[in-house]
Amino acid sequence: MSVHLGFHWSMITGMAKRLFSKPPVVWKWAGRVLALVISGYGVYAFIKRDIGDYMLLRSHFVFFDYEEPLVFFYLDYIAVMGLFLLIGNYACAGLRMIGRGQRGQRERKH
Repeated sequence: MSVHLGFHWSMITGMAKRLFSKPPVVWKWAGRVLALVISGYGVYAFIKRDIGDYMLLRSHFVFFDYEEPLVFFYLDYIAVMGLFLLIGNYACAGLRMIGRGQRGQRERKH
């Protein structure tokens, strides 16, 4: 679900840009730094919680630690979602660049 949201993230940011006439450049860089921090912590949480094992069905039982505060559990999973959102966003951007490059090659041939 997060990867799919990342595929459409440029549309979401485009709608947000329409709300603000001209957002400051600082906001753009602050958003990038925030995305980097969230995705970096998402990598840590992904490894710490062995989410890859659950995704690949290598673990048949999901253990929930009732001693852990619920807020830390949610923060870890939100960070992992942010990581996959970023992966989806950059994968879509890369596919767009590849598509533009192939389109340019076809136009040069004709």
